[in-house]
Amino acid sequence: MKFYEVFKAGVYPQGKFTKKEIAEIAKNYDPKFCEAPITIDHQQSGPAFGWVDSVKADGEKLKVAFKDVPQEFEQAVNDGKYKKVSVELYRNLEGKGAYLKAVSFLGAATPQVKGLEQIKFMESESDTYEFEEEEKKPEETTEDVEQFSQEEIDGLKKQVEDLESQLAKFKETNKKTETIKSLKEKISALTSEVATFKEKAEGKEAIEQELNNIKTAIKNREFNEFIDKQIDKGTLIPANKDVVLSVLKELDNIKKFGEESQIVNDFKSFIESLPNQITYKEIATKQAQADNTKEVEQFANADEESLEIFKEAKALAQKENIGFKDALLKLNI
Repeated sequence: MKFYEVFKAGVYPQGKFTKKEIAEIAKNYDPKFCEAPITIDHQQSGPAFGWVDSVKADGEKLKVAFKDVPQEFEQAVNDGKYKKVSVELYRNLEGKGAYLKAVSFLGAATPQVKGLEQIKFMESESDTYEFEEEEKKPEETTEDVEQFSQEEIDGLKKQVEDLESQLAKFKETNKKTETIKSLKEKISALTSEVATFKEKAEGKEAIEQELNNIKTAIKNREFNEFIDKQIDKGTLIPANKDVVLSVLKELDNIKKFGEESQIVNDFKSFIESLPNQITYKEIATKQAQADNTKEVEQFANADEESLEIFKEAKALAQKENIGFKDALLKLNI
């Protein structure tokens, strides 16, 4: 049984086939499961010009043995009418993996149409890989090998260096672009964080200001209550209120720089220790006496009846601690 080279491992437009996959194609071939025909110019219909009897792998090359090849076709191939041979392969036929579909000789006339049933059985899509058997050439001598001048070699080296330089520049530019992008993202994140912090800070300042206003109002009320209490006791007089209140506020401001200071309390203690300046009863009595003196002078030259009324009114005014005119009005009621 003679085997012919029809395919070999390599990279093709349809994809890459490795030495391992060549071995798999040979191993998977089973004529009882799906027999590969010989065709002309990849015809998908018409008669077969023989069949693939067996497949084997020889290193990177795929070899096949044929059977039932018509004598006329063999003669046409031997006459050089079909120099090129190519194969049709399934990447995966019904789960069996890579599989040989057909071997096609290129350059023949269009064959007759093939039966429909067989076409239907082979409907799955396949890729076509052309393989031309290489003609044997005499051994090459040193003279036959293409020689390159040193100038040509140097030129090729220069092209390689230029390409490497361009690649390095591209990588550096791409790196800088990524760095700038990263920095912009960080700046954006920090800007957002600063805005959030500023918003929180402004809210905090507003709350602190409101608290300070409340504290100031409470402190002012406390100072006013203290001063009013001292005025009621007679330690202070109403005319002193504004001055004392101003001093307490200033002392409180001083205290804020040192919370341990007792200066406000010390000043309060000082005010509380002062002797009574005057009582409201004394002020009223003196005022009444002044009014009575003035009124007595008005009645000094009155007649006896009027003088009697004057005395009664004066006594009533002293008794009830009211004004002389009020006492007169009371006596006339």
